[in-house]
Amino acid sequence: MDNSRLSTQRIQFITVEEFAGMARVSRRTIDRYRRARPDGFPAEYDLGRGLVPRPRFKLEEVERWLDSRALW
Repeated sequence: MDNSRLSTQRIQFITVEEFAGMARVSRRTIDRYRRARPDGFPAEYDLGRGLVPRPRFKLEEVERWLDSRALW
C-alpha cells in the first residue's frame, strides 16, 4: 500500500450505538450480529483503555456492509 495515501487518509471509527443508528436497529440487534458474525460483518476494534472494552467499527466498513444488505 502507498505510504503517502495512508498519511493523508483519515480512518473514522464509530461506536456500536452509532452503528445501530445508521442501520436503524437497536443496540441489542447489533450485539446479536457481533456474536453471530454473519459473512461480511465489519471487524471490531477495541480502542478503549482499561478493563471495559469499547468496541469501534470503521465507518467505511459499516457503510459497505449496510450497502451489501440493500434490497434493491
